[in-house]
Formats: sequence, C-alpha cells, structure tokens
Amino acid sequence: MDPLTLGAVVLAGMLVAVMAGFPVGLTLLGAGTLGYALLSGASQALTQIGLVLWDNGTNFVLVAVPLFILMGQLVFRCGLADHLFTLAQRLVGGLPGGLGVSTVLASSAFGAVTGSSVAAVATMGNVAVPEMIKRGYTESLATGTVASAATLAILIPPSIPLVIYGVWSETSIGALFIAGIVPGAVLALLFALTVMLQRRHYPARAQAAPAPRTRAEARAALGGAIAVAVVFVIVIGGIYAGVFTPTEASGAGVLGVLAVAAGLGRVRLDTLRLALSETVRTSASIFIVLAGGVVFSRFLVQTRLTDYLVGMVGALDVSPQLVMLALVLLYLVLGAIMDTFGMLILTLPLVLPITRGLGYDPVWTGIFLTVLMEIAMITPPIGLNVFVLERSTGIASQRIFAGVWPFVIAALALVLLLIWVPQVALWLPHTMQHGLAR
Repeated sequence: MDPLTLGAVVLAGMLVAVMAGFPVGLTLLGAGTLGYALLSGASQALTQIGLVLWDNGTNFVLVAVPLFILMGQLVFRCGLADHLFTLAQRLVGGLPGGLGVSTVLASSAFGAVTGSSVAAVATMGNVAVPEMIKRGYTESLATGTVASAATLAILIPPSIPLVIYGVWSETSIGALFIAGIVPGAVLALLFALTVMLQRRHYPARAQAAPAPRTRAEARAALGGAIAVAVVFVIVIGGIYAGVFTPTEASGAGVLGVLAVAAGLGRVRLDTLRLALSETVRTSASIFIVLAGGVVFSRFLVQTRLTDYLVGMVGALDVSPQLVMLALVLLYLVLGAIMDTFGMLILTLPLVLPITRGLGYDPVWTGIFLTVLMEIAMITPPIGLNVFVLERSTGIASQRIFAGVWPFVIAALALVLLLIWVPQVALWLPHTMQHGLAR
C-alpha cells in the first residue's frame, strides 16, 4: 500500500473509532502508532512515541496549562463568582433585561480568570439561574444565557484551548491571548443584545438589579470582584506589555487568586485539595490528547496526505471565504458528535495547513477555531455546557437547548465577521508586536 493510501485508510479508521465512542486521545495515539508501524516499522513507531512524550512532557510552555487550570479551580472552589455577579448587577442591572446582561458580563469576567467553560457554567448556573427565574425570566432564557455566556471562558484570555493550539501550531500564546480580547468583547456584546431583544421572555421588573442585602455585604462583594478584576489586568496586561511570558503570567495569576481568596477568608484545606486533584486530572487528560494528536499529525506528514489535501483545496477555483464557510459547516457537524477539545486536536493536522495555504494568519485561525468550539459546546446532541447546566440546575436539557439557539446565531454572526474582517482578531496582537519592537 502506498503511503498516501495508507494515510487515508488510517485517517478513516480513526474517525470511525472516535464516532464509535473511543477516547479521542487514546484513539489518536493508537492510530498514529499503528500507522507509523505499518509505514516505517515498529521500532520507528515506538521511537516517535518516546520523542513526543518527552518533547511535550518537558515543554516549559505547557506548564501554563495546569497553572491556568489551577487558577480557574481556585476561583471556582473558593466561591468568588458571586462577587463578580454582584459587581455586574451594579454596573448594568438597570438595562432592559439587566439581570441577563449582568449574567453575560459576570460570565465574561469569570471566564477571564478561569479559562474553563465547564467551571464557568457550573458556577454561574448555581449563582445566576435561580435569581433569573425568581425574577420572572423563563427557564429557557435563563439557562440559555448561562450556557452560552460560559463559552466566553475559552475565548477571553487566559484560555486553555488557546494554550494547546499555540503549543501545537508553534504560535505565540501571548499573541493568541491578546487576539481573543476584541472578539471576546464583541461576542459578549452580541450575547447581551440577544438577551435584551428577547423581551417577551422576561417581565419589566426583571430590568432592575436586586438590591444588596446590607451595605457591608455589598462593599465586601464589590471589593472581592474588583480584586479578581485586578488579577486579570495583571495577568493579561503583563503579557501585553511583555513583562510576563504566558507561563510566568499563569504563576502570577495563581498567586493573585490565592491572595484574593485568602483576604476574603475563602481558603480552606479541603478547597485546596479539591482544586489540586481536579487540576491533575484535567491536565493529564489534556496531555494524552495532545500527545496523541502530535503522533498522528507526524504520521500524516510522513504519508504526504496533508500536502495532498492542501494542494486539492488550493486548486479549487473558489474564494478563501467560501473555503472557510465550508470549514464552519464541518465543525458544526463534528461538534454534534464529539467533544470540543478532541475536535480541535483531531482536525488541526489537516485544517491548519489549509488555512495557512489560503493566507490566513495562524493567530487568526486559533481565534476562528475557538469560536467554533464555543458553538459546539452549546449545540445538540453533545452540547457539554448544556449537560453540565442540567446537572447543576435540574432543568431538562431540552429546555436549555431551546434557549441557546438565539445565542448560536449571535456566535455565527461573529464567525462571519471574523471571516470577512480578519483584523477583528489581528489588530490588537499587531499593536502588541509593534510596541515590543519599539
């Protein structure tokens, strides 16, 4: 069997295994190893596994992954989200649908210090959904708002998927983080407008923010929220100014969150134990998927299947925008049958060379794929955020899915904006690079 045919056969077999429910990381690792063994022999396959595990296991940049996960876990376990929600209500609670807009704003802020959509939806589900329903929002709008707004956590920096994308594609993680700020702000604004336009789903009284229980509690909540916001500014501002590398910023973020939580009396031994154990579990699963993706990608390069597909796309007499719209459809289909992180690693060996061949900046590609991952997190039948919210609130997933569709449309509007106006993602990182050059 010639290498090109072997690559196509192994790729097809791997896709079948993933759709059958096998773990993505182990499937990628197994397919890449088997392909290498058939192509170059068992010894070469084992050598590649050893090299990949060593390279990724000793990669200093990847230290940022467990540290950013730990940062998010500390914010989650120490209960800092309620402070952010209180601050958001004070800022925008008087707008039409103010409580829903507050939820979007608080979820954006929570995501800015966690990088985890699952942590954001689990936390905001407990904090915001009961309050919204109590004040007259329909269950579909309340849960749809929370499930959708929580996806902002993987676009607004720091973002775990952007760290993995940066390591895999050898793209500056700092530039990716900065590139996520403007699209993240645009998407948060679109989500807020989506809430405000659904007036039939909430009564007029829902416009006003709930009054604080006591002045002292209000001051404590606002002080905690401002302190968390300061941590975000230090982390992202340090990266933008060139003071921190992303890895150093992750360490500074963990220390900052610990200091805030300790100042509020929220640090306990059981809290730290839960945060650390979840960090280890999540980091290990990410590492397996990443290592499997690298082995499989190297196998595809050896078979020249990637070059063949890039050449095929380049020979098409269509605009780059049309090719990107086809990729949008592909990711919407993949998002319906597999988890988002596995979807990213699975497709990068083929998609990244195609976008590079079409002239798209790898930084832009990272933001584009992250927005598509956000959409996948709230669309059926997988919709990870929806099922996490169902467990946390007890509201049926069907009702939650019914509420997310207006937000899916808003996210797709951002996708179209990115395709036709790439500078939405590239303007800010370019200013960072020019500033560092000076």
